Amino acid sequence: MIDIESLAWTWARVVTLPMEVGIQGAFDRDTSTIFLADDLSDVQRSCVLAHEISHAKHRDHGCYGHGSPMERRADMDAARLLINPFEYAAAEVVCDNAIWLARELNVMPYIVHAYREWLYEHPEKANNLCRFDYF
Repeated sequence: MIDIESLAWTWARVVTLPMEVGIQGAFDRDTSTIFLADDLSDVQRSCVLAHEISHAKHRDHGCYGHGSPMERRADMDAARLLINPFEYAAAEVVCDNAIWLARELNVMPYIVHAYREWLYEHPEKANNLCRFDYF
């Protein structure tokens, strides 16, 4: 398993603090800082952190809104970072329900959806999966 906390520090400083209700994380390009809400579960924290790592890696700036290309990319990057393709394939044989898969893979359901979206957009990679080409 990838040590997401250590990986984050290669791209930005990570700060945990109380955040406004509904805000789980943010990246500030000017200070190279990832901000995480202090009330996240371990699973939420790893998913939000992986998402914010993508913003840090790409040096994104500003608020993008749900569904924007940058947010979709950040979700798919997070999914590729957190989901082991072999574990996903084995779990999907048992049950293809996104909520069940999320619990089985220790990620949030939106990460499963993003992973499926990435697989759909990159069918050539479905037969030759290696998540370690992310960086």
